[in-house]
Amino acid sequence: MIPPLTPRERLRRALWRQPVDRLPVQTNYTGAMASKLAAHFDCACDDLPTHLDNHLLRVDIDHAPRLSDDGAVSFDWWGAGWGTATEGYWHASAPLGDVDDLDAFQWPDPEAPALFNKAAVAIAADASRHFVVPNFGFALFERAWSLRGFDAFLMDMVAEPEWAEDLLERIAAIQIILSERFVALGVDGGYFGDDYGAQKSTLFSPALWRQFIKPRLARMFGVFRDAGLPVILHSDGDIWPLLPDLVEIGLTCLNPVQPEVLDHGRLYREFGKHLSFYGGISTQAVLPHVSGAAVRAATRACMRDLAPDGSGLILGPSHRMQSDIPLENVDAMLEAFPKSII
Repeated sequence: MIPPLTPRERLRRALWRQPVDRLPVQTNYTGAMASKLAAHFDCACDDLPTHLDNHLLRVDIDHAPRLSDDGAVSFDWWGAGWGTATEGYWHASAPLGDVDDLDAFQWPDPEAPALFNKAAVAIAADASRHFVVPNFGFALFERAWSLRGFDAFLMDMVAEPEWAEDLLERIAAIQIILSERFVALGVDGGYFGDDYGAQKSTLFSPALWRQFIKPRLARMFGVFRDAGLPVILHSDGDIWPLLPDLVEIGLTCLNPVQPEVLDHGRLYREFGKHLSFYGGISTQAVLPHVSGAAVRAATRACMRDLAPDGSGLILGPSHRMQSDIPLENVDAMLEAFPKSII
């Protein structure tokens, strides 16, 4: 019998498919859903991660988003604009949409000395209890289209490939510097977000992905893998053709493993020896729409199919929970979470 583990050690072992006392869990949520959950559980929003038994602590660079004059758009560290009226990500401004001269663009400075102040404080305060990862959302392809525009960048990859490669190379160079600084800060692994799939296929051809994305993503993964640390990638949609390549370049754990597009049984059979998994409980078809009993059944099925040997899974919703999810279904999911040795 394995003695009780800390969340940090439990998650670390699960990522490498080593024996654990129970599966680690992670429940993420939007700001609007946080308010609903805090009222439901009668706790502060800041206390939700503890109440939900979350195992991951994600840290980010220091950046106060700039708002447009009317407050409708929030601009991130890179200068891309996002609508403030939705719970998700609604792209509202592409700073390179009408700019072809990449030298003239005001790139963010990854060497800025104060970028990691809050992350350092959070890591010290956590005192090695949770598994700490940096948050590299919109890591490469998504960062490129957020700066250029989605349709425009897809066209660039075909019509202006040298320009597209230059843009991706500049993004990767910045992300690598940030990654190296996070590793020096003492994070436990890497976490990247970069969506390549839709509901029934990849967003663009695997050949283009291998040309434009794979070599740069490999270098970004390599910062963590060279330090002996695991790498988690969040990538939505049907990315079956890319999974062997992701394994080849060092991916450790795949998120969100949407059951609508990635059959869990097949995923474990074909990649269970190479990958661990994170997520798996559908926020698309299950949590917002079915009964509590069906939520509990889906949670158990996720554990059965993705972690039949009792490890290799960070169990949780497939995406951040939005406020359309009934609170009774959140309760049902939490009731089905493992709380003792599997």
